[in-house]
Amino acid sequence: MKGAGMKLVYIASPLRGENPSGKDYKKNIEQAAKYCENACSLGVLAFAPHLYFTQFYNDTIPEQREKGLEMGLAMLEKCEELWVMGTHISQGMRGEIAHAKSLGIPIYNVEMPDDIMYYPVSADNHALLGQHSCMPDSRDKDYMGKILVMNYEALKPEYRSRPYQLWLATGGFGCSPTARGRRVFATSLYDGEQSSFYRQDFTGIIKPEVWEEVQSQYDFQITTQEVHKDSETPQEGMEP
Repeated sequence: MKGAGMKLVYIASPLRGENPSGKDYKKNIEQAAKYCENACSLGVLAFAPHLYFTQFYNDTIPEQREKGLEMGLAMLEKCEELWVMGTHISQGMRGEIAHAKSLGIPIYNVEMPDDIMYYPVSADNHALLGQHSCMPDSRDKDYMGKILVMNYEALKPEYRSRPYQLWLATGGFGCSPTARGRRVFATSLYDGEQSSFYRQDFTGIIKPEVWEEVQSQYDFQITTQEVHKDSETPQEGMEP
């Protein structure tokens, strides 16, 4: 049956603006509909709570708004991913993000939701790696010798899959979170390609348990043992 097994994705975007009952409200509803249309065109089943619950709940009535938020969170529990659309995070969105974190649901920040190129759709059947795949506060750690998760937005759509997101940091001033230089030299664990990126191209240092999981899903050219060995070898661009 066509559509069976489609990934259910929760679309989080603002509903109320400065004028909840006026043009801001209407514009936000229209934007949410467009985001869902874009997401569905990529093969996922998108759900935006304020496209559904506003059909019978009035968001300007506190009791009905709270009921809608409650039911939205219940629906979020059934979703596989949370996509946070745009850079403005409303009060309702903050609640959705916190609930997803408490449940371990992967969260992806789509900062430019009007451009379908930035949607976090994997090139295969495995969800993309993200902040949820990284060690807490690892963005503030030294990257040297660590396995890093590349932000999916830094990859072309055809390369947006877990193996292409994993890189071993081998040098560069950007490995240090406090250095002025931002370049990080790295080697792809999947195919051995060597390249350089900016520190901000990486989401952080991968969690050990996630690395083990991904190794069971793909054949990597560089193994865990080689990662340990290579991390002890100075590379071009390293700080003395």
